[in-house]
Amino acid sequence: MDWFSWLSKSGLDRLLTYEYGLIFTRNELEEEDLKSFNHEFLQSMGISVAKHRLEILKLARKEAGDGQRSILMLFLAINKAKKSFKKSIGKWALFRDSDSSTVPELTPFQAHWTGALRKHHSSNRRRLWSQIEA
Repeated sequence: MDWFSWLSKSGLDRLLTYEYGLIFTRNELEEEDLKSFNHEFLQSMGISVAKHRLEILKLARKEAGDGQRSILMLFLAINKAKKSFKKSIGKWALFRDSDSSTVPELTPFQAHWTGALRKHHSSNRRRLWSQIEA
């Protein structure tokens, strides 16, 4: 892991990030070791200033939290895709099981629209007749 670029995300001075990056590299630390970081561990490696340890721990917690968050988001996306897939397959299966020789009803409001169209046409006819008579 590039400890220098990782430590650069903290509020530490560039000289300190370089020095602490070397310490982490010399101790052969890996990214998965971030979960084990605590004050005692950092102090045992030579990071004696408490504020510096706090900055490193904040960054380590943030990085570990981002990893957990991305895993959670991945699981949520997978579950959403599964639900959508099940819904689509269910609709497809219902369509396939239905008899293709029968014609489905157009709409449940067919009578309503038919009546409305008749009224519209009859009012247009009345208007035309009234214009013709006048």
